[in-house]
Amino acid sequence: ACWERAATGLSEPSSAMFYNDQPPDMIFYQGLARRALGREDDARIIFRKLIDYGRAHMDDDVQIDYFAVSLPDFLVFDEDLQQRNRIHCHYMMALGHLGLGETNAADAHFNAVLALRADHLGAQIHRGLSD
Repeated sequence: ACWERAATGLSEPSSAMFYNDQPPDMIFYQGLARRALGREDDARIIFRKLIDYGRAHMDDDVQIDYFAVSLPDFLVFDEDLQQRNRIHCHYMMALGHLGLGETNAADAHFNAVLALRADHLGAQIHRGLSD
């Protein structure tokens, strides 16, 4: 029953700039739950979505909607939204590659995240899973 619950939810990656956006970690673990339930094809689709989103949005010109109701306060003061977006996209791609068992590609993206932001907890934790 726990795997079933973990396998449900929003599986579409997003910018994660708003409170209601699904964090990429949750999408990654949703894919792992589907794998544990024997739904490998569904799991692989989720991991591919993470990679595809990261590739498609790596060079987006990110702008803040200052009137957005669900915008976290700290984003208003973030000095480099483009770098934040690149970190987010590399992290999504790292998780996607990790889920697909492509550890070299995953490590390359985790290292890119940590080169831009050494204190990225998600990258530090999940990079250890690729060993």
